[in-house]
Formats: sequence, C-alpha cells, structure tokens
Amino acid sequence: MSIEEEYYINLRVGGKFICDPHVRYLGGEMVRLKEDPDTISYFELCKIVKDGLGFNNVQLIYFHVFSSRTLQDNLRVVWNDSSIIDMINYWVKLKEIDLYVEHEIDTVVFVDDESMLVVACLQLGGDGNEGGEGCRVVGNN
Repeated sequence: MSIEEEYYINLRVGGKFICDPHVRYLGGEMVRLKEDPDTISYFELCKIVKDGLGFNNVQLIYFHVFSSRTLQDNLRVVWNDSSIIDMINYWVKLKEIDLYVEHEIDTVVFVDDESMLVVACLQLGGDGNEGGEGCRVVGNN
C-alpha cells in the first residue's frame, strides 16, 4: 500500500445481532481505527479487539461487504487468515470496512436483591415533560 493512503476499520463492539425481521446490530459503540492492511492478520485483529478494546470473550468477528445494502445480505465471518485475505480484498478497494464483534459478557455483576429498584413510568396525561409526573420508584422492602 502507498504511504499516502489511509485505511480504516469501523469496529462495532458491545452490541448484539437481532433479527426483526432483518438482521441489525443493536447497541454498543463504533470505534474507527486507522490500520495497515499489509500488517493485519486474524490474530492481530483479535489482539486489537481483546487487548486494545478490552473485549476478552470474543465469539465471532464479522465483516460486511459494502456493496450490499443490509447486514443480512452479505455478512461474512472472520475466523482465520484465509478469511482475513477475503476481508482485505474488500477493504483495500474501499479504504474502509465495517467489522462487527459478537461477544459474551466479560464480567458478571451480582446485585443484592434487597437493593434492587424497579422504575415504573406511567403517562397520566399532559405531554410527559412535567417534572417526573407519573413516575414512581418501587423498592423490594
């Protein structure tokens, strides 16, 4: 690659795939990374996601081919260096690529049942903008 050219990975992490009825990646955040396609490998990509972004329990990484309109049309799994080569071929043409990370929850947080709160909001007329009208907090007593 030329020194003047810049290549970006749009890495979507912290969300999850849903199907309603089309596949979408819901929640999370997008991190835009400037990377060199000549030095990226499957293990380097995993290292970026795990060490650089702190997602230790990565299940799968996908890339989306920009030529297709929706995720459902052309979402491909990155699972080894051979699939990375396929990804790089699209990445180099377009100078950027969208990657989606599917992962498990890294840290389980247990909450004492007595300290849990439930918030119930009811709209009782008005435009809903009056100082908390219609909302109540219910605790486990």
